[in-house]
Amino acid sequence: MTTYVAVFGMVLGYVALVAAYCALRTLAKLRRATSVLARGSRSASGKESLIEATERHAAQTAALAEQMTQLRDYVDTTCAQTIVAAQAERAGVSDALRNIALVRYDAFADITGRMSFSLALLDERGDGVTISAIAGRTDTRVYAKGVAAGRGEHELSPEESQAVAAALHKERTGLLKRKAG
Repeated sequence: MTTYVAVFGMVLGYVALVAAYCALRTLAKLRRATSVLARGSRSASGKESLIEATERHAAQTAALAEQMTQLRDYVDTTCAQTIVAAQAERAGVSDALRNIALVRYDAFADITGRMSFSLALLDERGDGVTISAIAGRTDTRVYAKGVAAGRGEHELSPEESQAVAAALHKERTGLLKRKAG
């Protein structure tokens, strides 16, 4: 029986020795980690420790987050003001001459090359002007007629009517529109 007790004591001593070895290794790791964190503390070398650097970066991140919030608020306010200004400007754009069409044609049978034209310059409501230039052999005559709501204040020629219709209905593929026929 004493042999069993002696073997048990030796096994227990071996287990205690292994446990002590593991505890010493863990303690050594903790000491190394602590020295890494404390290394370079602002003593003689002037370097900051990892903890101090982390605290400094956390403070800088908080300050940057505050600046980003202020910038976001500024951008939101500026965008809202820009939208209001654009809506106000859009209200004035309806008076702009946005609908334009040009019809070129031969006013006289003996003069070719489509040198005559009728130009319609209208706003969104169909108000504006038509300008027609009739090219002859010796001279060119220019006429202007007012247009209100898509109708001429004076009787429009067929070419002027075609230009007004093209400007209002966007029937043209480009600025130039040829007279049919």
